Amino acid sequence: MEQEKPPRKIGRPFTKGDPRINRKGRPRSFDQLRKLALSILGEPAKGADGQSIVIDGHIATNVELILRSAMKHPHFARWLIEIAFGKPPERIEITGREGAPFKVQAFDYYAAIADITSRPESDRGERG
Repeated sequence: MEQEKPPRKIGRPFTKGDPRINRKGRPRSFDQLRKLALSILGEPAKGADGQSIVIDGHIATNVELILRSAMKHPHFARWLIEIAFGKPPERIEITGREGAPFKVQAFDYYAAIADITSRPESDRGERG
């Protein structure tokens, strides 16, 4: 009889002191990236000529232009409204077969336990 080989492991398992183990959580470079992104989005937007873009008498920011361009597309406009005012509640309707009312039946566990414990021992179905 031929002995089966154990399944081959993919990759190399961690060892004590392995530098690949991330013991400090999310890399700090992510926080730096987020800070840079927020900084860039808050900067005044520049046009093709290098001049600041003015909308309704104020200098627009990069994030304002992104949000304004999102309003031109229905999918992104809805996303923008959800960001500003929160996602609207979704109505979920549940029906029974072929549109019939949905019946909910609660199971009374206490009554079932009382029924089982009131039976004679030979009828309880206990295994021993």
